[in-house]
Amino acid sequence: MQPKNITQTHQDISVARLSSYKSMFVGTDDQELYGVYCWNEALSAALFRLIAITEVVMRNRFHSALSQALYSPSASIGTTHSNDWYNQVTLPPKSADKIKQQTHYRKNGNYILRPRQPTPNDVVSKMTFGFWPKLLDAPLSWENLVPAIVRGHRHQSANYWKKQKHLDAFYARLDLVNRLRNRIAHFEPVWKQANMLEERRQRAGYQPKVELSAPSTPMQAIGMLQLKHERATELLRWLSPSRFTDYERSYVLAHFEWLCSPEGLDAYRDFKPGQTLPITRFKRDLNSLCRAKTKVTVTRKKVGVGTYYPVIN
Repeated sequence: MQPKNITQTHQDISVARLSSYKSMFVGTDDQELYGVYCWNEALSAALFRLIAITEVVMRNRFHSALSQALYSPSASIGTTHSNDWYNQVTLPPKSADKIKQQTHYRKNGNYILRPRQPTPNDVVSKMTFGFWPKLLDAPLSWENLVPAIVRGHRHQSANYWKKQKHLDAFYARLDLVNRLRNRIAHFEPVWKQANMLEERRQRAGYQPKVELSAPSTPMQAIGMLQLKHERATELLRWLSPSRFTDYERSYVLAHFEWLCSPEGLDAYRDFKPGQTLPITRFKRDLNSLCRAKTKVTVTRKKVGVGTYYPVIN
């Protein structure tokens, strides 16, 4: 959206908040800087769609695998596909506390069991993304559980997942996507990133090595985001090859790939994040649009009928 008063717009966003943009996107004027700010918003929204799809599938995979592995007919709750497995295992303290916040209420500083218990599905739906990677610290036979969670992973043997380094790599992948999710949810610039570490977990005597240094240029930031997006989509494929295929075919992926490119950034910086053209003119100008790598919303009788996303190499 075009700002009516660019000075007031900067003040409303906060000059301090935009200072990091000025440091990274050197040479941009106030108008262009606002365009880059809008680019970040669009990029964050596109990434969040992928993360939201992944989060829903992830918690359902964990819930189903744990429900079947820890099914207890004597508990008389749910089925093999959905039961209170969280009451049948020793959870890490913070994880146990998150469960209790749903199954109990607080009185005088103590947890009291709710007389009417929420269903396991309701409890699980309230768990945050960060709950699931931490769950891997619970004393369970993860070598048997993980293959049921990541059905699309090339390794399905218990012997593979019995190795701590492989389980730690899975934890690191979940944690990577969770950190990206939290950054977007807290309205932090998604392009502003720290060092990217190898997919290992910090343990006594071992500190994961730096795989990529924190980006210092816009092109480096775009490159790191592309890599994180690639790893997030791979996680989705591990969890559900079907949902991965749906995502691959979606406009969301095409939109992200255009946004997360030098052409997408330049379009927003110049405040030309795309054109809207009638189909007749779109056909006539197609060659020039392809050369300019312009995103176009195509209309027929002033009604949108599709969006053209240029292939970005």
